[in-house]
Amino acid sequence: MNFKPGDKVKFLNTSGGGIVTKIISSTMVNVAIEEGFEVPTMASELLKIDESSAGARLFNQNFNVNPNLIQAEEEEMEDDGKSALLKSYGSSNQVAGIYLVYIPHDQRWLLTGMIDVCIINHTEFYTLFNLTLMDEDGKFHGMDYDVLSPESKKVITTIEREDLESWSAGNVQVLFHAELKERLLTPMNADFKIKPSRFYKEENYISSSFLQEKALVLTLGRLTEIPSNQSKFALFTNKDATEIQQKKATQVKTETILDAHQLNPTTAEIDLHIGELVEDYYLLDNAEMLKIQLDYFTKCLESAFINKTHKLIFIHGVGTGVLKNEMIKILKTYDNLHYFDASMAKYGVGATEVFINHNR
Repeated sequence: MNFKPGDKVKFLNTSGGGIVTKIISSTMVNVAIEEGFEVPTMASELLKIDESSAGARLFNQNFNVNPNLIQAEEEEMEDDGKSALLKSYGSSNQVAGIYLVYIPHDQRWLLTGMIDVCIINHTEFYTLFNLTLMDEDGKFHGMDYDVLSPESKKVITTIEREDLESWSAGNVQVLFHAELKERLLTPMNADFKIKPSRFYKEENYISSSFLQEKALVLTLGRLTEIPSNQSKFALFTNKDATEIQQKKATQVKTETILDAHQLNPTTAEIDLHIGELVEDYYLLDNAEMLKIQLDYFTKCLESAFINKTHKLIFIHGVGTGVLKNEMIKILKTYDNLHYFDASMAKYGVGATEVFINHNR
């Protein structure tokens, strides 16, 4: 049963009752009782008294509860200055996920003044998060943990500009909870690292669909990229079992990194521009961008060998030529492939074609 602050309830497993004052999670609420305490109680152990129903007089009872304890959950979240439900601002340019954001207090002068560090739960799940910071010695310091309602945010802390460096590297772990879902999500474990100099470039503070203010937005995890946790328990009806027995065994094709780039069964085209590989590339320096591009290049190359893909076209652009030179260094370590400039008519001078001989 769904409760809201202000609901009158009776306890099922003991005498008495009270008034719901706070929704802790989808399964637990705080109940204010006559003795002046708030008692965390499982929702399944409560009976809601609907005073408008004909049968309410059988269960109705007046509870002398401090009215100051009774407040709407949304109002309480806003009043504490720490947590609040998200609102929609403009077009939805942020996909569902978990975000860490840095919001300047002074929206006119973004590079000065205090900054709020917030965690955003832009999903339909209740989330339990744990945030730690990493110091210069590589040790982790626990900073905060809490439960976030769906589509909500929490201000972790407010910091001075001189404290930004200590808040630029760490880890966020997240568990996802829902009352009823067709799939389970695996826990999220996301490291983050931001160059402190990024905080002093105004173009890094952007508008988003879930914040009224401009902020430096760091994507910790997109919901679509968090894998499902396949339960080892499965329930089958007799009909299901019969159908499974009648089916012939077929090899299941495992998805590979090249599937999204496949032009045909033997050819793949991969765009290595950094904007195609990561969303928050503006937070990275040149060395970090190059590492991401080369890692993706190597993964695609290895996948081609495993899955017998014959031709790869890597679009790297022109630029300073650093990415192409590093790619060629890697290609020279393989014996059974050839590489050359891709079609100039189609790609200009910004692509390299790799042909793999799987018969050698």
